[in-house]
Amino acid sequence: MSSINQISVVFLYCQDLAKQRAFYEQAFGLAKLVVDAKWWVEYAVGTGSHFALHQGKPEHFAGANRAHNTIKFSFDVSDIKNVAAKLQSLGAKFHYEPRLEYGFWLAEFEDPEGNILRLYEKVKK
Repeated sequence: MSSINQISVVFLYCQDLAKQRAFYEQAFGLAKLVVDAKWWVEYAVGTGSHFALHQGKPEHFAGANRAHNTIKFSFDVSDIKNVAAKLQSLGAKFHYEPRLEYGFWLAEFEDPEGNILRLYEKVKK
């Protein structure tokens, strides 16, 4: 029986790769490039995971309602309040500010293209 060891790469498809790349690099200080190609960039994050931005085709976004996507993911951060402030300064719209829930901090925001993502921080003991 097989099992999942970890999530390898999360791809976020973009309408404007250059704009999204600038946003995410500034917001999270992404610098460990694994792939820097014409149609996608991929960053090493944490201990073995990768985050990638990929230029999507226009038909990929036709009729898409990003507010109703069924997949969401969280960025595990060390200082959620400061990261949230930085995201806001870059134009991110927050659905809710950092709040303590279920024993961890959580916040939800929209990136410049309307993708809804989350920030997560473990409660320090």
